[in-house]
Amino acid sequence: MPYMQFPIIKAYYDRLKKDSIEADVDSLWLNILGLYFTVPNNYGLELETRTLQGIEQRADITIRYVRNAVFKKVILVEDKRVACEGQDANWKAAVNQLKEYLKLVRTEQGRGNTLYAIVTVGQYSRFYFLASDVDELTDYPGTSGKAFEFKDDEIEIENLLNKLAAKTS
Repeated sequence: MPYMQFPIIKAYYDRLKKDSIEADVDSLWLNILGLYFTVPNNYGLELETRTLQGIEQRADITIRYVRNAVFKKVILVEDKRVACEGQDANWKAAVNQLKEYLKLVRTEQGRGNTLYAIVTVGQYSRFYFLASDVDELTDYPGTSGKAFEFKDDEIEIENLLNKLAAKTS
């Protein structure tokens, strides 16, 4: 279901300008993710959730899944504002930040499952996973580190989100 067909998604996308704030990126993602990770399919979307009880660090968006009464974090999203686009240091910082958050999730949930991650800087997103037996983020299969633009790469992003929903359910 291409997300740009919805006027609300397009309106959030159009708000992404050089002077927009990080919350604008969060709002766009939250509304896109809600199309693929739905409550009827046992998903919940959370904003600014602490990665571990008692820790102040927070992921911008957390996707949780419930199976057999077990409530788990399965995907974390870290966003940076549009003004940070094109700056390698911001990408590296966001990836490292999210990697540390995922390690905290592992502390809470154990190493049993692969965790997934999306890092977004402005209008561009990269997809990763953290396998249960490693401590470094790896490019999601088939992405080769590509930064996908919300509108121009909509079909590819949609395919990735469908794959993530299938893997985490």
